[in-house]
Amino acid sequence: MTYKCEYCSKSFKRESTLISHMCEKKRRWLQKDFPETRSGFISFDLFYRISMQHKPKEYKDFVDSQFFSAFVKYGSYCINTRVIDTEAYTRWLVRKQAKLKDWPTDTMYLLFVRDHVKKESVDRALERFIEQASKLEYFDTFWESITGYMLADWVETGKISPWILCGSIRAVSAIERANEECFDRIARSVDASYWARKIEQNPQDLTWVKHIIDGESNEQNVQ
Repeated sequence: MTYKCEYCSKSFKRESTLISHMCEKKRRWLQKDFPETRSGFISFDLFYRISMQHKPKEYKDFVDSQFFSAFVKYGSYCINTRVIDTEAYTRWLVRKQAKLKDWPTDTMYLLFVRDHVKKESVDRALERFIEQASKLEYFDTFWESITGYMLADWVETGKISPWILCGSIRAVSAIERANEECFDRIARSVDASYWARKIEQNPQDLTWVKHIIDGESNEQNVQ
């Protein structure tokens, strides 16, 4: 009597050997509920639906795919980096025809953020900043306490939108305190000409930013 692995079909003389056996497909099935695997599978499915107009993929398709490890790595990157919108980032990568090996890289993600913040509303930009900053012990004094390096990190990763940088006096003060290295990182993350036009066309949104971030009322801005 032999015992066969249901994943790779390899046969063993002893049941104990089968139980301890770990082939690649068995390992993939066992990690099905890992966060990075779930995230990778969702992106795998989305990739095929967008690029190939494919019907929804099943997890078995993912297990059998040569791209399994690459997508799990991407899922892990999205989780660890706290990507602001994984689906939007995945769609952007597919649209840009980026190589899969480049998906889980800061180079691609920072380019995505620079584009993504242009398309979102001022309300969403404020909402995301508050979601992130409210987790900190110094939320009330965030702009007075933040270092230049943290400010640059938050701008690069989309936690702080150009809407806030352009509309808040407290944000401007924080930028002015940053050293040259941090200032340059922030400047590279913002499409200055685009945001100059955006602000000119939407002055009411800057007033809203001042109200939320700086605590200025609409009446004060009118005066």
